[in-house]
Amino acid sequence: MIEENARVLRVEGGFAVVETQQRAACGSCQSSGSCSTSVLAGLFKRHDNQLRVLNTLDVRPGEQVIIGVQEQALVKLSLLAYLMPILSMIAGAIIVDFWSRDYLGADGELPQIIGGLLGLAGGFWLLQRFSRNRQNDPNYQAVILRREGQTKVGFV
Repeated sequence: MIEENARVLRVEGGFAVVETQQRAACGSCQSSGSCSTSVLAGLFKRHDNQLRVLNTLDVRPGEQVIIGVQEQALVKLSLLAYLMPILSMIAGAIIVDFWSRDYLGADGELPQIIGGLLGLAGGFWLLQRFSRNRQNDPNYQAVILRREGQTKVGFV
């Protein structure tokens, strides 16, 4: 389980909208003052992320909580988010290239570019459908694990 600190903004039925603070991964490193990565991270404005999570502990707005998401779900969704658009873009470029050569007699890069863009758009569309179908699936939902300051329950 991957955990993150959050603050509850509002409660909507069985869900809570929480806010997590985006921070650089190297923020706690001892050499962060002289590291170029932390300097670059400081140049960009940090945004707070708002997430809708399952409210398993009946928390109230303003409470500090620990939220968590299953590692397998995060890995699967990350792979889908990165690979589906790229693979569909490559497939679209190849398919349109072969189609344009065989049926239109067109040669060059323009059909490949158009096919790649169509494939990329199709990949994003498929990704959006997948995420909508999994929106309320508890296996893909972040959940509130405990209130901040409470100790973990169970085995580590």
